[in-house]
Amino acid sequence: MRRIIPAVAALTGLVSLTACQPALEFSAASLPDASIARIGLVDAVMTNAPIDRPIVVHVDNGRLTEVTVTQGASRVIKGELSEDGRTWTSQRPYLDFDATYSVSATAVDARGQAATLTEKIRTVDPDGFLAATPVLEEGSEFGVGMPLTVNFDEAVKDRAAVEQAMIVRTPTPIEGAWYWTGPTQAIYRPRDFWPGNADIELDIDLRGVEAAPGLWGKDNARTTYRTSDSVVMEADANELMLKVFINGKKERTIPVTMGMPAYETLSGTKLIMTKERTRIMDNATAGVSEDNPDHYRVEVDYAMRLTWHGEFLHASPWAAGAWGNSRISHGCTSMSTDNAAWLFDVTNIGDPITITGTPLKQNPGNGITVWNISWNDWVKKSATGAHLTSPEI
Repeated sequence: MRRIIPAVAALTGLVSLTACQPALEFSAASLPDASIARIGLVDAVMTNAPIDRPIVVHVDNGRLTEVTVTQGASRVIKGELSEDGRTWTSQRPYLDFDATYSVSATAVDARGQAATLTEKIRTVDPDGFLAATPVLEEGSEFGVGMPLTVNFDEAVKDRAAVEQAMIVRTPTPIEGAWYWTGPTQAIYRPRDFWPGNADIELDIDLRGVEAAPGLWGKDNARTTYRTSDSVVMEADANELMLKVFINGKKERTIPVTMGMPAYETLSGTKLIMTKERTRIMDNATAGVSEDNPDHYRVEVDYAMRLTWHGEFLHASPWAAGAWGNSRISHGCTSMSTDNAAWLFDVTNIGDPITITGTPLKQNPGNGITVWNISWNDWVKKSATGAHLTSPEI
């Protein structure tokens, strides 16, 4: 305990007894006048106190008879007394910022002699507050490749403290880790893809966390998600076949065409970011003039975006002779209308596709590219390392 108020000095003149001696009694004159109960606050910080610790009053050599804690002039803080009567603990999970708490307590020793405690605790007054915003909305359902991204409105210095306050929960524990892209963004992904049809909960419990000197988390937030069926795709540019696995079973192999030389499809793992039933594709938006022989403007069906620079999965009925045979696209992976319609129907935002066999590698940030970072490199960007998700949902 810190800040203990001693009620009395140690007893003196004690006489040692043996089995052959009669019991001795102390005379009133040999007992101290003051209480021998020692009463104090446990682990107390009296100024700039953190708000995420309870107020705890404890007594040695006695029992507590009265504890009163008030905030300001009159707000009474409730607490619970232990069965042995020696410890009182406030029941509020958090104290308030920039608040004064007055503590008054009385305890008695075995003779009924009283000892008292009077103290004041002043909680921290932050210079500023940190707000955290999950990118995915409450109740979102997404594919098994989707990471959890949290943006902060101020730079985080103590990344370990903030990571420990962001708890990911799944019914079955799985290994995952946070990755800091910079001081204002952290991304969470599991080591492997999420399981399909699984509930996910993200608890951001920042209240009382000092993220940087003088910068404190103010609020807690809980966001729940769910993964869809596990849909995982693999496409080989040499074979020009796209394999689709649903909940671990290969459901379809689709002949495709991919990017021709100078317009190579990027190799790597990317996620479906948007889905559009029809879309106008016009490479003039990428700087290709309309009088350039390579310019195109075409309406496509079943467009599923994979990169920001313009790779899609989509239907290409004009390229029937190329499916499974040659690469003639400007970078997209395209297929028959029937296959594209089926794929559009079974996929979700966040479903992953891994493309192999092309000379160009997926560039970081050109889409959702977290799965192109090795697990070892991913964990290096975490302040607390890999860990299992909590099983409580």
